[in-house]
Amino acid sequence: MKLEFNNPWTVEGVWLKGNLHAHTDRSDGMLTVEGVIEAYRGRGYRFLSITDHGMLTYPDEKPRDILLIPGEEISVGTSSAGTRFHILTINVEEELPVEEGDPDESPQRVIDLTLRYGGFPIVAHPYWSGFNLQDLMSLQNYIGIEIYNTTCELNRQRGLSTVHWDGLLSNGRRLYGFAGDDAHMERRPGLPPDIGGAWIMVKAEEPTVEAVVDAISRGLFYSSNGPEIRGLNIGEGVIHVETSPVRWISFVSNPTLGLRYTAERGEITEAEFRVTGDETYIRIEVSDIYGRKAWTNPIYVEV
Repeated sequence: MKLEFNNPWTVEGVWLKGNLHAHTDRSDGMLTVEGVIEAYRGRGYRFLSITDHGMLTYPDEKPRDILLIPGEEISVGTSSAGTRFHILTINVEEELPVEEGDPDESPQRVIDLTLRYGGFPIVAHPYWSGFNLQDLMSLQNYIGIEIYNTTCELNRQRGLSTVHWDGLLSNGRRLYGFAGDDAHMERRPGLPPDIGGAWIMVKAEEPTVEAVVDAISRGLFYSSNGPEIRGLNIGEGVIHVETSPVRWISFVSNPTLGLRYTAERGEITEAEFRVTGDETYIRIEVSDIYGRKAWTNPIYVEV
Protein backbone atom coordinates (compact mmCIF):
# COMPACT_ATOMS: atom_id res chain seq x y z
CA MET A 1 0.00 0.00 0.00
CA LYS A 2 1.35 3.41 -1.03
CA LEU A 3 0.19 6.81 0.19
CA GLU A 4 0.72 9.61 -2.34
CA PHE A 5 0.92 13.16 -1.00
CA ASN A 6 3.12 16.18 -1.58
CA ASN A 7 3.58 17.11 2.05
CA PRO A 8 4.09 20.86 2.62
CA TRP A 9 4.98 20.23 6.27
CA THR A 10 8.07 18.21 5.39
CA VAL A 11 9.64 20.37 2.65
CA GLU A 12 11.91 23.36 3.07
CA GLY A 13 10.45 26.80 2.51
CA VAL A 14 8.37 29.57 4.00
CA TRP A 15 4.65 29.62 4.78
CA LEU A 16 2.82 32.38 2.91
CA LYS A 17 -0.83 33.36 3.37
CA GLY A 18 -2.80 34.34 0.29
CA ASN A 19 -6.10 34.74 -1.52
CA LEU A 20 -6.81 33.79 -5.14
CA HIS A 21 -10.25 35.38 -5.62
CA ALA A 22 -10.98 39.11 -5.26
CA HIS A 23 -12.72 41.86 -7.22
CA THR A 24 -12.24 45.62 -7.59
CA ASP A 25 -14.41 48.48 -8.79
CA ARG A 26 -13.11 47.82 -12.29
CA SER A 27 -15.63 44.96 -12.45
CA ASP A 28 -18.22 44.35 -9.72
CA GLY A 29 -16.26 45.10 -6.53
CA MET A 30 -16.64 48.18 -4.35
CA LEU A 31 -12.99 49.04 -3.62
CA THR A 32 -10.30 50.41 -5.89
CA VAL A 33 -7.40 48.21 -6.93
CA GLU A 34 -5.19 49.95 -4.40
CA GLY A 35 -7.89 49.61 -1.74
CA VAL A 36 -8.16 45.86 -2.22
CA ILE A 37 -4.39 45.40 -2.14
CA GLU A 38 -4.05 47.48 1.02
CA ALA A 39 -6.90 45.59 2.72
CA TYR A 40 -5.14 42.27 2.19
CA ARG A 41 -1.67 43.55 2.99
CA GLY A 42 -2.99 45.02 6.23
CA ARG A 43 -4.39 41.61 7.20
CA GLY A 44 -1.06 39.86 6.79
CA TYR A 45 -1.61 38.31 3.38
CA ARG A 46 1.59 37.78 1.42
CA PHE A 47 0.10 37.14 -2.03
CA LEU A 48 -3.10 38.00 -3.87
CA SER A 49 -4.76 37.37 -7.20
CA ILE A 50 -7.21 40.04 -8.35
CA THR A 51 -9.72 38.17 -10.50
CA ASP A 52 -12.02 40.78 -12.00
CA HIS A 53 -14.60 39.45 -14.41
CA GLY A 54 -13.28 39.03 -17.94
CA MET A 55 -10.23 41.22 -17.46
CA LEU A 56 -6.75 41.38 -15.99
CA THR A 57 -6.44 44.12 -13.38
CA TYR A 58 -3.15 45.68 -12.31
CA PRO A 59 -2.35 48.57 -9.95
CA ASP A 60 -0.71 51.70 -11.29
CA GLU A 61 2.38 50.95 -9.23
CA LYS A 62 3.90 47.69 -8.06
CA PRO A 63 2.81 47.19 -4.44
CA ARG A 64 5.24 46.50 -1.62
CA ASP A 65 5.15 43.58 0.80
CA ILE A 66 2.57 41.58 -1.18
CA LEU A 67 2.93 39.47 -4.32
CA LEU A 68 0.40 39.88 -7.12
CA ILE A 69 -0.48 36.83 -9.23
CA PRO A 70 -2.37 37.80 -12.40
CA GLY A 71 -5.78 36.26 -12.99
CA GLU A 72 -9.35 36.77 -14.07
CA GLU A 73 -12.74 35.17 -13.44
CA ILE A 74 -14.66 34.07 -16.51
CA SER A 75 -18.30 32.95 -16.38
CA VAL A 76 -19.57 31.04 -19.40
CA GLY A 77 -21.73 28.10 -20.43
CA THR A 78 -24.87 26.76 -18.83
CA SER A 79 -25.06 24.23 -15.98
CA SER A 80 -27.87 21.81 -15.21
CA ALA A 81 -29.32 24.50 -12.95
CA GLY A 82 -29.15 27.10 -15.71
CA THR A 83 -26.25 28.97 -14.11
CA ARG A 84 -22.87 29.95 -15.54
CA PHE A 85 -19.65 28.08 -14.88
CA HIS A 86 -17.27 30.50 -13.14
CA ILE A 87 -13.65 29.61 -13.83
CA LEU A 88 -10.74 31.29 -12.06
CA THR A 89 -7.83 31.56 -14.48
CA ILE A 90 -4.81 32.05 -12.21
CA ASN A 91 -1.32 33.06 -13.41
CA VAL A 92 -2.36 34.09 -16.93
CA GLU A 93 -0.62 37.20 -18.25
CA GLU A 94 -2.92 37.72 -21.23
CA GLU A 95 -6.69 38.06 -21.19
CA LEU A 96 -8.35 34.99 -22.61
CA PRO A 97 -10.12 35.51 -25.96
CA VAL A 98 -13.49 34.65 -24.47
CA GLU A 99 -16.62 36.76 -24.07
CA GLU A 100 -17.43 37.09 -20.39
CA GLY A 101 -20.95 35.86 -19.59
CA ASP A 102 -21.49 34.02 -22.89
CA PRO A 103 -24.00 31.20 -22.19
CA ASP A 104 -22.98 29.41 -25.38
CA GLU A 105 -19.24 29.42 -24.71
CA SER A 106 -17.75 26.17 -23.45
CA PRO A 107 -16.29 26.20 -19.92
CA GLN A 108 -13.97 23.43 -21.10
CA ARG A 109 -12.53 25.82 -23.68
CA VAL A 110 -11.83 28.33 -20.89
CA ILE A 111 -10.02 25.62 -18.93
CA ASP A 112 -8.03 24.55 -21.99
CA LEU A 113 -7.08 28.14 -22.84
CA THR A 114 -5.99 28.78 -19.25
CA LEU A 115 -3.60 25.84 -19.42
CA ARG A 116 -2.37 26.92 -22.85
CA TYR A 117 -1.66 30.41 -21.49
CA GLY A 118 0.44 28.92 -18.68
CA GLY A 119 -2.10 29.31 -15.89
CA PHE A 120 -4.11 26.94 -13.74
CA PRO A 121 -7.94 26.78 -13.73
CA ILE A 122 -10.09 26.53 -10.59
CA VAL A 123 -13.86 26.00 -10.61
CA ALA A 124 -15.35 28.67 -8.35
CA HIS A 125 -18.12 28.28 -5.74
CA PRO A 126 -19.86 25.06 -6.92
CA TYR A 127 -22.56 25.19 -4.22
CA TRP A 128 -23.46 28.84 -4.88
CA SER A 129 -23.64 28.00 -8.60
CA GLY A 130 -25.96 25.06 -7.99
CA PHE A 131 -23.67 22.55 -9.67
CA ASN A 132 -24.32 18.85 -9.40
CA LEU A 133 -21.72 16.11 -9.71
CA GLN A 134 -22.48 15.59 -13.39
CA ASP A 135 -21.73 19.26 -14.11
CA LEU A 136 -18.32 18.97 -12.49
CA MET A 137 -17.50 15.54 -13.92
CA SER A 138 -18.21 16.86 -17.41
CA LEU A 139 -15.13 19.13 -17.16
CA GLN A 140 -11.54 17.93 -17.44
CA ASN A 141 -8.08 19.16 -16.41
CA TYR A 142 -8.96 21.83 -13.86
CA ILE A 143 -6.61 21.85 -10.88
CA GLY A 144 -9.25 22.10 -8.16
CA ILE A 145 -12.45 23.65 -6.86
CA GLU A 146 -13.30 26.31 -4.33
CA ILE A 147 -14.33 24.33 -1.28
CA TYR A 148 -15.05 27.50 0.70
CA ASN A 149 -16.03 30.95 -0.57
CA THR A 150 -16.42 33.75 1.97
CA THR A 151 -18.84 36.02 0.14
CA CYS A 152 -21.06 33.13 -0.97
CA GLU A 153 -21.28 32.03 2.66
CA LEU A 154 -21.95 35.50 4.06
CA ASN A 155 -24.48 36.46 1.37
CA ARG A 156 -26.32 33.19 0.71
CA GLN A 157 -24.95 30.55 3.12
CA ARG A 158 -23.82 28.62 0.06
CA GLY A 159 -20.07 28.94 0.49
CA LEU A 160 -19.11 25.42 1.60
CA SER A 161 -18.60 22.97 -1.27
CA THR A 162 -16.80 20.04 0.34
CA VAL A 163 -19.63 17.66 -0.62
CA HIS A 164 -18.84 18.42 -4.27
CA TRP A 165 -15.16 17.79 -3.59
CA ASP A 166 -15.85 14.43 -1.96
CA GLY A 167 -18.12 13.42 -4.82
CA LEU A 168 -15.37 14.13 -7.32
CA LEU A 169 -12.67 12.45 -5.24
CA SER A 170 -14.85 9.37 -4.71
CA ASN A 171 -15.26 9.14 -8.47
CA GLY A 172 -11.53 9.05 -9.08
CA ARG A 173 -10.74 12.71 -9.73
CA ARG A 174 -7.59 14.15 -8.16
CA LEU A 175 -8.30 17.77 -7.26
CA TYR A 176 -7.06 20.36 -4.79
CA GLY A 177 -9.41 22.24 -2.48
CA PHE A 178 -9.14 26.05 -2.32
CA ALA A 179 -10.59 28.48 0.20
CA GLY A 180 -10.96 32.09 -0.92
CA ASP A 181 -12.87 35.28 -0.32
CA ASP A 182 -14.37 36.25 -3.68
CA ALA A 183 -14.17 39.71 -2.10
CA HIS A 184 -16.60 42.36 -3.38
CA MET A 185 -17.06 44.49 -0.23
CA GLU A 186 -20.77 44.85 -0.91
CA ARG A 187 -22.44 47.12 1.62
CA ARG A 188 -25.80 46.32 3.20
CA PRO A 189 -27.10 45.99 6.78
CA GLY A 190 -26.15 42.71 8.40
CA LEU A 191 -23.38 41.82 5.96
CA PRO A 192 -19.89 41.54 7.44
CA PRO A 193 -16.85 42.43 5.30
CA ASP A 194 -15.88 39.66 2.89
CA ILE A 195 -12.16 40.44 2.91
CA GLY A 196 -9.92 38.28 5.11
CA GLY A 197 -12.45 35.51 5.71
CA ALA A 198 -10.55 32.63 4.05
CA TRP A 199 -7.13 31.86 2.63
CA ILE A 200 -4.63 29.27 1.51
CA MET A 201 -1.34 28.74 3.33
CA VAL A 202 1.35 27.92 0.77
CA LYS A 203 4.77 26.42 1.50
CA ALA A 204 6.96 28.11 -1.10
CA GLU A 205 10.71 27.85 -1.54
CA GLU A 206 10.94 31.64 -1.42
CA PRO A 207 8.56 34.63 -1.38
CA THR A 208 8.29 35.11 -5.14
CA VAL A 209 5.37 34.80 -7.54
CA GLU A 210 7.15 32.00 -9.38
CA ALA A 211 7.75 30.00 -6.20
CA VAL A 212 4.18 30.47 -4.96
CA VAL A 213 2.70 29.40 -8.30
CA ASP A 214 4.98 26.37 -8.40
CA ALA A 215 4.02 25.35 -4.85
CA ILE A 216 0.29 25.70 -5.56
CA SER A 217 0.59 23.63 -8.74
CA ARG A 218 2.19 20.85 -6.66
CA GLY A 219 -0.42 21.00 -3.89
CA LEU A 220 1.97 22.37 -1.27
CA PHE A 221 -0.72 24.25 0.64
CA TYR A 222 -3.72 23.90 2.90
CA SER A 223 -6.90 25.97 3.11
CA SER A 224 -8.48 27.66 6.12
CA ASN A 225 -10.96 30.18 7.40
CA GLY A 226 -9.58 30.05 10.94
CA PRO A 227 -7.66 27.07 12.35
CA GLU A 228 -4.04 26.17 11.68
CA ILE A 229 -2.74 22.79 10.60
CA ARG A 230 0.70 22.70 12.18
CA GLY A 231 2.06 19.33 11.15
CA LEU A 232 1.24 16.22 9.15
CA ASN A 233 3.25 13.02 9.21
CA ILE A 234 2.65 9.91 7.10
CA GLY A 235 4.39 6.66 7.91
CA GLU A 236 3.69 2.91 7.90
CA GLY A 237 0.05 3.40 6.92
CA VAL A 238 -0.63 5.87 9.73
CA ILE A 239 -1.50 9.55 9.23
CA HIS A 240 -0.82 11.85 12.17
CA VAL A 241 -1.92 15.49 12.20
CA GLU A 242 -1.20 18.36 14.60
CA THR A 243 -3.37 21.49 14.72
CA SER A 244 -4.16 24.62 16.64
CA PRO A 245 -6.74 23.93 19.39
CA VAL A 246 -9.92 22.62 17.71
CA ARG A 247 -13.11 20.82 18.65
CA TRP A 248 -13.09 18.23 15.86
CA ILE A 249 -10.50 16.52 13.69
CA SER A 250 -11.93 14.49 10.82
CA PHE A 251 -10.29 12.08 8.40
CA VAL A 252 -12.72 12.23 5.49
CA SER A 253 -12.67 9.47 2.91
CA ASN A 254 -14.84 7.42 0.54
CA PRO A 255 -18.50 6.78 1.45
CA THR A 256 -18.88 4.84 4.73
CA LEU A 257 -15.14 5.22 5.48
CA GLY A 258 -13.10 7.72 7.46
CA LEU A 259 -13.02 8.71 11.12
CA ARG A 260 -13.86 11.74 13.29
CA TYR A 261 -12.41 12.75 16.67
CA THR A 262 -14.31 15.02 19.04
CA ALA A 263 -12.75 16.67 22.07
CA GLU A 264 -14.37 15.15 25.13
CA ARG A 265 -13.81 18.40 26.98
CA GLY A 266 -12.05 21.54 25.91
CA GLU A 267 -10.11 21.14 22.67
CA ILE A 268 -7.74 18.74 20.93
CA THR A 269 -4.56 19.42 18.96
CA GLU A 270 -3.67 16.08 17.36
CA ALA A 271 -5.15 12.86 16.02
CA GLU A 272 -4.17 9.91 13.87
CA PHE A 273 -5.75 7.59 11.34
CA ARG A 274 -4.69 4.10 10.34
CA VAL A 275 -5.30 3.48 6.65
CA THR A 276 -7.08 0.19 5.92
CA GLY A 277 -6.42 0.03 2.18
CA ASP A 278 -10.11 0.24 1.32
CA GLU A 279 -9.83 4.00 0.91
CA THR A 280 -8.84 5.68 -2.34
CA TYR A 281 -8.27 9.04 -0.64
CA ILE A 282 -8.17 10.63 2.80
CA ARG A 283 -8.36 14.34 3.47
CA ILE A 284 -8.19 16.03 6.87
CA GLU A 285 -10.73 18.62 7.95
CA VAL A 286 -10.62 20.34 11.34
CA SER A 287 -13.22 22.56 13.02
CA ASP A 288 -12.82 24.87 15.99
CA ILE A 289 -15.37 25.83 18.64
CA TYR A 290 -16.57 28.73 16.46
CA GLY A 291 -17.28 26.52 13.46
CA ARG A 292 -14.26 27.72 11.51
CA LYS A 293 -12.45 25.08 9.48
CA ALA A 294 -9.19 24.10 7.83
CA TRP A 295 -8.64 21.51 5.11
CA THR A 296 -5.65 19.58 3.83
CA ASN A 297 -5.41 18.43 0.25
CA PRO A 298 -6.17 14.74 -0.33
CA ILE A 299 -3.80 11.91 0.43
CA TYR A 300 -4.24 9.22 -2.23
CA VAL A 301 -4.11 5.52 -1.50
CA GLU A 302 -2.59 3.09 -4.00
CA VAL A 303 -2.96 -0.59 -3.11
